[in-house]
Amino acid sequence: MRRSRRKGILMENIFDVLLMAGLLSASVARSATTYYVDGLGGKNSNAGTAPEAAWQDFSNINGHTLIAGERLLIKRGSVINQELNIEAHGTPEQWAEIGAYGEGARPLIRRNWDINDRCVLVHNPDYLHIRSLAVSHAGKGLTVVFTTPGHGGLVIEDCIAHHIEGLYRTDSSGLPEWRHFQPVKDEGPANHQGSAGIGIKGSGHDITVRDCEVFQNSWGFFINGNQVKLDRIYCHHNYAFNTSPHPALISVTNIVMQNCVFDAAGYHAHAGTMGIMLVAPVNLAIRNCTFRNQPDSGCYDEGGLDFEAHGENCVIENCTFQNNAGAAIEVLGLSRPQPKNVAIRHSRFIQNNWAQKLGPAEIFIWGLPKASSNVCCSTGAICDNGYVLLPGVKFFTNAAPNTTQWTVTNNTAYSSVKALDKAMPLNNPPVVSAGDDIIADRAGVRLRGKVTDDGRPTGKKLTVRWELLDGPGTVTFADAASAKCDATFSAPGDYLLRLVGDDGELWTSSMVTVHIVPRGVSVAKIWEFNKPLDKDGWTEADLGTQICTNYISTDKPKTSQKIGSISYPVHYVAGGYYIVALENAPHAHLLSADDLGVSLKRNKTVRLRLQNHTTATNMTLRFVTRDDEKWNDAKSKCFAVTPNDNGPRAYVVDMSALPGWSGKLRQLRLDLTGGQAATGTCRIDYIWIGDSKPGAP
Repeated sequence: MRRSRRKGILMENIFDVLLMAGLLSASVARSATTYYVDGLGGKNSNAGTAPEAAWQDFSNINGHTLIAGERLLIKRGSVINQELNIEAHGTPEQWAEIGAYGEGARPLIRRNWDINDRCVLVHNPDYLHIRSLAVSHAGKGLTVVFTTPGHGGLVIEDCIAHHIEGLYRTDSSGLPEWRHFQPVKDEGPANHQGSAGIGIKGSGHDITVRDCEVFQNSWGFFINGNQVKLDRIYCHHNYAFNTSPHPALISVTNIVMQNCVFDAAGYHAHAGTMGIMLVAPVNLAIRNCTFRNQPDSGCYDEGGLDFEAHGENCVIENCTFQNNAGAAIEVLGLSRPQPKNVAIRHSRFIQNNWAQKLGPAEIFIWGLPKASSNVCCSTGAICDNGYVLLPGVKFFTNAAPNTTQWTVTNNTAYSSVKALDKAMPLNNPPVVSAGDDIIADRAGVRLRGKVTDDGRPTGKKLTVRWELLDGPGTVTFADAASAKCDATFSAPGDYLLRLVGDDGELWTSSMVTVHIVPRGVSVAKIWEFNKPLDKDGWTEADLGTQICTNYISTDKPKTSQKIGSISYPVHYVAGGYYIVALENAPHAHLLSADDLGVSLKRNKTVRLRLQNHTTATNMTLRFVTRDDEKWNDAKSKCFAVTPNDNGPRAYVVDMSALPGWSGKLRQLRLDLTGGQAATGTCRIDYIWIGDSKPGAP
């Protein structure tokens, strides 16, 4: 009897503890509910507990705590411009869930393309599954913060994050309207200023991120935690100028990263860029991952994998490093201790460090003659690797041989990439192309994608799938599992489609835009700015922006201050946009290539799709022809634009009434401010020259 009484008291105490922690009180008070949000047809006055009674946005769910078994489902096709801010406390037996329902494009939380925006914030979750969402156009994407210890159980699956930009270091973006921005400190001690597509911060445990895609972000992802698994992540083309250093794993313990592809995972940042940065990893295994095509933007490093500082017991195996501007792997430290007990084995190193960065070598151990042995203290083994070197590049360079301990054994040089691939047949990612952008004046089009693979791994089947990411209507695919297929679009407008090729281990994707225009509309010349860093012949002038230096300490003379960041003027192409920043610039303009040769008699309309995030209220199109090469106001057309716009919109400019709009077009000029001393950022999606005859046969 006394033992039973003690057991009862013990159970009551446990119950009280759980009540205080908030893990049981909600479940006692209410049963598990599924909540529905429909951005297309919902109403916030509805009950929100059935698809036919869905809410319109997150107003009624924000601040809520999902309990065990509860779900928040967002209807496919919804585009919601509002932050989702929520908590979740599931159990191992009954996870809470945030996901999608219905058919069509995955739900998109698309913000105002402002540094102060965030898409999702989840506080201290327990056993939460987040799936099938897209987040875009914000300062922060899908953010999960663990501000108190003891929470864990998180799966983020099949999510896409893109155009999450701006936050790196203080005043580092180079965009004047974002200068002196101070982030809201609502993420506890884990608050970090990085614009991560997926950010997991703090002391959480048992975390899985799988089958996710991140692109055109400042930081592809930023992850802390214990017992972490990253599986099948595609991190690519993160070309945010000034603010895209790399994805990062920081203070992670017991982590496995496998089957991931990093392709131009970072681009440009004051302190350097890499395919991924590791800080203080303990018990880390990276397997079957590809790190490639890190570009040379003139920054430091720009290689594949960076052991920035600290760490212990790390293994890199069965990975491929190819065509990175800098070293495939670098072990830094600089002012903090280097990692110990690192194994780099059975991996392929293919023509890295073509920009002659550190070393120049494929694997570089940092050191200086007077560097402290407390910093240059790394240890490790490099064995059983294969490599193809570029002229002047060594396989291994140790700049601190007296204070570090590295063994390098049984590594083999090959004369060609083909020979290395034959000797070490590791899995290569599928090669995917969604094809060129399409302009059609009919609802049905033929998609001409292409997916190829090396046939690895054995026993796995290559699969293909199309999906709609964004657009004004729906898309019906005749065969979504075929790279070449017919698609039917429900309404005119611009549609972004995604083609995925998946070999069962690795996968990549490609995007194509389909423009469905009214019947009879034709296009003679188009600039779409789809290739990163390629302005397609255009140049910019008189933007008014300058290099800005931000110092860490402001109470000392500048000669003795430490530079925190340097931001450079922004005028580049990335993420499908030609991006230019202006500051007090009455004469800012863009100029096309010369001798365009477009017949103006047949093509009397210029169509532009752009975001005018400046103070300008007008823009002006100017032109010269082969017969009249003098720039003047007679050959110009002013049109109104929306100032400080929160997203792109289309403008159609009819040039037919201008007497000079005849003959062959030589050059086109876009004055961005209409003569006003405007400040802000302009992002041009496309510029077309064509004819508009709606209803023509």
